[in-house]
Amino acid sequence: MVSDPLDSLLDEIRRTVSAGDLAALPGLETRLAEALERLPPEPARLAALRRKAEGNLACLAAAARGVRAARRRLEEIRQAASGTVVVYDGHGRRAETRPEAAPRHRL
Repeated sequence: MVSDPLDSLLDEIRRTVSAGDLAALPGLETRLAEALERLPPEPARLAALRRKAEGNLACLAAAARGVRAARRRLEEIRQAASGTVVVYDGHGRRAETRPEAAPRHRL
C-alpha cells in the first residue's frame, strides 16, 4: 500500500501536538495548506481525512487549554512572589490578598 502524504502529514501534526512541540506547527500548517491545494475531490478520501483532521482539532483544543492553564498558574506564582496571594472562598470565588506580616519578635 502506498502511503498517502496528506494522511502522513496529519499524523505528524498529531504527534507534534501530543509532544508539545507547538513551535513546529507553523511549518506544518504551511505544508498542510500546500497539500490541500493539490487534493483531488474524492468523497471517500475527503471523509477519512476530515475525521483525522477533527481528531487533530480536538488535540489542538486540549493543548490550548493546557497552555492557558499554565499561563494562569505562572501568573499566580508571579503574584505570590510579589506579595499577592490568590485565595478562594467557600463558594469558589477568587480573591487576591496580601498575607499577614510575620511577627517581628519571638514569643
